[in-house]
Amino acid sequence: MSCLLIVDASSSLCSVALSRGSEYWSLCEDQPRRHAQRLLPMVDELLIRAGVKKAELEGIAYGRGPGSFTGIRIAASVLQGIAFALELPVCGISSLQSVALKTLRSSQADHVMAVMDAHMGEVFWGHFQREGELCRLIGAEHVGSPEQCLQALKAFDGIVAGDGLTLPAFASCAQDWADVQPQADIMLALAEDAWQRGEFGSVEQHPPVYLRDSVAWKKLDEQPSLLRRD
Repeated sequence: MSCLLIVDASSSLCSVALSRGSEYWSLCEDQPRRHAQRLLPMVDELLIRAGVKKAELEGIAYGRGPGSFTGIRIAASVLQGIAFALELPVCGISSLQSVALKTLRSSQADHVMAVMDAHMGEVFWGHFQREGELCRLIGAEHVGSPEQCLQALKAFDGIVAGDGLTLPAFASCAQDWADVQPQADIMLALAEDAWQRGEFGSVEQHPPVYLRDSVAWKKLDEQPSLLRRD
């Protein structure tokens, strides 16, 4: 019986989730500018609500991106602090995959193109296919202009979901799933699958995924360490 915690701050939502065997708990708040203030207190609140002590945790996962640069760093920092303190294995979960899985759970579709607003005039996107109760990535996750994403959508047959749809360039696309964002309770199913597959490991093995390669989005080894011990 595994006991897993997951934290996510890759979008405007701030969310945490916990599983212990067949029991599940979660908290989610819309906190676009207060992730740093709320994420760790939400973890403590959730553990108290579930009656689970930190020492009982067996693994911790986080929304590793792509998404909000600052939010991902905050989640990574919380992950690092808890994992190092309790000597827990960790895992990173795709934010785009979370959007896709949430959409698939509410639809009959087998394919979802998850599109998230990347700001700076760009979007993140990825094609996911239903696989049993979960979904898997087809190809790679991308970042680029809305026009590049729309070009990819020309050959796509499925549902398009995510807050990237709210951008003017996607006005002609169906907006039914435009409010879907990454959430820890959805990521929990993906984390449990990763746990069963033995994919949890050290923090160095599960770094954030930013997709961008620019001065504003430096590589991990060029930044103050949040995922490595000095």
